[in-house]
Order: sequence, then C-alpha cells, then structure tokens
Amino acid sequence: MNNEKTLNIGDRVRIISTGQEVTVDQVSAYGFSVIKFNSGGTYRFLNNKLEKPASTHMSYNA
Repeated sequence: MNNEKTLNIGDRVRIISTGQEVTVDQVSAYGFSVIKFNSGGTYRFLNNKLEKPASTHMSYNA
C-alpha cells in the first residue's frame, strides 16, 4: 500500500478491495472522501480503503 495518505480533489485513486479506479470529488478532514465513479455515481468512502495507484510511467532498462 502506498504510504502517502494525502488525498486531493481530482486525484485518481484505486479502491483497495476491488481494484477499481475512481476520482476524488470531495475530501473530509474526518477520514473519508466522496469518490466519483466513471459511470457517474458518487459515494462516500473511508480514506484507508483507498490508495493512490503506482505511477503508470515505468521505465524499463534492457
């Protein structure tokens, strides 16, 4: 799991249990965020159940 727990509005995050990537719509100081699904729905989710995905720009040395 990524150690950085700071979430910002507009961040792309992954739901740990399902692997689904969603967008952070609102951030609360009380440990939960409102996330927006790609299908258009929103839902409140605990921050400790979300993780920022690893960078998609990986470099490979051949």
